[in-house]
Amino acid sequence: MPVASSWRSFVHRIDVSNDRRTAESLLAIAASEVPDVVVELVKAKRLSTVMENLNRLVLQPSEADLARRALRHLGFVAD
Repeated sequence: MPVASSWRSFVHRIDVSNDRRTAESLLAIAASEVPDVVVELVKAKRLSTVMENLNRLVLQPSEADLARRALRHLGFVAD
């Protein structure tokens, strides 16, 4: 069970205070942990907030690359 709590701590470390911080905090998560983090985001009802932030960020020309990288990191196609 300690592994599950580490996923939860990642979920709480995802900064949704602004769009750029959301992308940066997602990219700080190891690729091998992303599937479990996505599951925890769904359980915590925070995935929609994260996706809204990334979708808004991708519309900003200066930040679009960062948003696409974060979306790819989560396993979503961004192109």
